[in-house]
Amino acid sequence: MSSVSAHLMRRGVELASTHFQEPKKPEDEQTPGGLVALFALSFIIFVLILGSIEYTYGLVVGTLAAVEDSNPDIYVRIDGNNDPTKPFDPNDPEPAAAPTPKPITSKLRTTIKHLRSRAGFWSRFRGLSMFLAWNMARGFISAIIPISSSSFLSQFFLQSIVTVFLCTWQMAWVHIVITEPSPKRFYQRIPSWRSWIKIVPAAILQDVLAAAAFFLPMAIAKLTGAFNITPGADNSMKDIFRSLAFGAIPALLALIITIPARVVFIRVAASMLPEEEETIVPFDRSFGGKVQPAIVGGSGKIGLLEAWTTFDWASRVRLYKVIGKTFAMHVAVLVVGGLVLGAQLFIMMPKNSGQNNGSAGTPAVE
Repeated sequence: MSSVSAHLMRRGVELASTHFQEPKKPEDEQTPGGLVALFALSFIIFVLILGSIEYTYGLVVGTLAAVEDSNPDIYVRIDGNNDPTKPFDPNDPEPAAAPTPKPITSKLRTTIKHLRSRAGFWSRFRGLSMFLAWNMARGFISAIIPISSSSFLSQFFLQSIVTVFLCTWQMAWVHIVITEPSPKRFYQRIPSWRSWIKIVPAAILQDVLAAAAFFLPMAIAKLTGAFNITPGADNSMKDIFRSLAFGAIPALLALIITIPARVVFIRVAASMLPEEEETIVPFDRSFGGKVQPAIVGGSGKIGLLEAWTTFDWASRVRLYKVIGKTFAMHVAVLVVGGLVLGAQLFIMMPKNSGQNNGSAGTPAVE
């Protein structure tokens, strides 16, 4: 999905930049620099809020929910109510009948609390260095290949190839997110190319499916004339917003379709976690005995189909709740951000624009 979001952002920037490259207006129609700076600052703040919500809850918590064991034999967690150093009191009523704790990722608040207690205050952004490096590498490779962002079929092949090529970087990100803090640098966690051979089927399933679900509908929309804008041309704001709206629908479709494929990739990558790494949530490395270590002649990873079938129903419900709550937060921020930015744009509009429009249709009197 990162390839989809990166394409949307790049295309939006292209269209917006070409729109605002207009001839210099008269002095009485120019927008004060303070209002422009306020709008830019507000836009950056809302983008950062949306990005932090998506990264913390959609990516980090979602990844943990995809690997956490719903019924672990030993449940390691930090709770304020249970103190293991507290002396045993025989007068306590049925101490052994304590209820089984719920999975850590059953609630967003408990997940963040658990991460903070185990990995510090910035644990909600764990793996961010690897994530940024992975996306910058993808962006650099895509930028040096001369393919227009409006050529959706070409972008489909380009983004599919680039993401599959760098799938071990995404695999390293998964390992960083699901494990306890490590003294290693993020780039030292990138697996070898021998691991690329093992993870590439899951990467193809995830990335090619995501690219197809986004770029192919966009290509069809372009052929049917849904997009009547061209980067570098004089496009109205109405055309730009309509283009972004048409792009948001395939992006949402790609997100929904690729959830199972994303789960498969995460679980296959988690099955290849090095033995010396400890997970930060309960996790069955053997996937119910289906993973045979490479040292005893096994593949050392779980298969694609088994990665999904071992993802029990309770875990699926837990993951979809995380996705639903993340989507609700996105909608709330978008509504507030749209109102705030819309109000600022209204204030920035030239005061005499309505008068000019009205006088344009009045015939001259001789």
